[in-house]
Amino acid sequence: MTEEFWQRIEEYRRLGFDPLRWIATGSNEIDIWTLDRAVKEMKRSSIKLDTNWFDAFHYAEGKTPDLTRRVFSICDPAVENEVELKHALAMFRVHKEIENDSTLFAGILNNFFKNFRCKVSINKSAFAVTEHKDAQFALLDYIGLHRGDKVGFTVADNATAHVIDPTLEPDSEIHTDIPMTRCIDHLNLLGCTSGFDLYPIYDSPQESSLDIIGKNLDAFTSRYNLKMEDYSSLKIGKLFFGATGIANTFKELPTSYDQLEETMQIIITNPLGSLTGLSLYTLAQIDEKIISTLENKGINDQALVSAKDECIKNLSEPHFSLGKIISKYCPGFGASFQKDENIVAAHPLGSDGILGLWKLARTSNCHLVVNDIPMMFEEIARLASSESLVANPTAAMNGCHAIVATKDISNLILGELQRHNFRATVIGFVASKGEPNVTFGNNAKDHFAANIGLSILNKIAGK
Repeated sequence: MTEEFWQRIEEYRRLGFDPLRWIATGSNEIDIWTLDRAVKEMKRSSIKLDTNWFDAFHYAEGKTPDLTRRVFSICDPAVENEVELKHALAMFRVHKEIENDSTLFAGILNNFFKNFRCKVSINKSAFAVTEHKDAQFALLDYIGLHRGDKVGFTVADNATAHVIDPTLEPDSEIHTDIPMTRCIDHLNLLGCTSGFDLYPIYDSPQESSLDIIGKNLDAFTSRYNLKMEDYSSLKIGKLFFGATGIANTFKELPTSYDQLEETMQIIITNPLGSLTGLSLYTLAQIDEKIISTLENKGINDQALVSAKDECIKNLSEPHFSLGKIISKYCPGFGASFQKDENIVAAHPLGSDGILGLWKLARTSNCHLVVNDIPMMFEEIARLASSESLVANPTAAMNGCHAIVATKDISNLILGELQRHNFRATVIGFVASKGEPNVTFGNNAKDHFAANIGLSILNKIAGK
């Protein structure tokens, strides 16, 4: 525990940011199970709120969708700011009191949307959690589409800085890079290869900090030759980092969840558990005894620093090669799906870790069997789990996703991924259709299987 570390934490808190909330669960966002229950409890309104991990629209050749942003108070939305467009992505920052209370959460959503007059479909939304009630906000990015020849899909996603490195300055470039990289990661997973356009979402109570954030955004988009539309800060006056991103694909999307069949293989693109390096490094700044415990397990301080650095690098550097690989194994736009030639389905794991497979099982209505749980930093993750330091030791960074394909092409996909420095492997298979479930085979690592299996059961039960 260092005085400098705690001074930095207090600096974040003075700026209205919660730098340590993400550590236990691997994300400073409302989990999908709480969100699902809240959405089911919502009253009927002109707003259709869904819980997908992306949104997609037909791409009219040469025409980029128009994005119109509106920022609202959660408690008193100014409905005159509505836009008469049918589609939107939503981002909310909500107080921690609703984090595990779906009924209270649903009540807040009902109160927010009740006065909206225009019908809007929101397929993708993100909900960040804050300890500061005056830091709450709601943001809608309305998507305006154009008529024209349909040649593919425009895919849209939004993301918050769900994790940060609290040892860095609050306005560090890493923190602006994380949500933009996370958006790109999901767009790549859907086979997008062109038309990347970023719309940053940010705020700070300090003008000097806003200037630095603006320079950081320019540096990131210049580095990767990306288009960016800067709508200026949220003007809430509390530190925040997020982004909306769109991109195009001229292929069909790898989301044929209803086409999963028995014996199809489950590939993960990178090992799980990679986020634990950053989690334990941060916890070690809080409790120096963790360093001693690690050393007793044969893990020295430098190994933990290296794990943290690798995690930060991954969180802030996009993997554009993934989009090209996914696109290669998707049918052309308008072409029929061929199960022996195309990826059947892709789904992000990320900070959900292996719990993301439950989302895949639910979406596809299939029973998935996991025979192996490859871990990036296995001993670090094992310690985090055995000492109950984090809830989910399989939480991962960007670039960790599930891909479902037949045996006929899974080896080809593995080879492509490995040639681009992904540590891809087959971890299981589709056992049956008709009932969503995830079970662990005899070859799965007992320690992680037991703990994560219990986590899945608790999530499903709403505990």
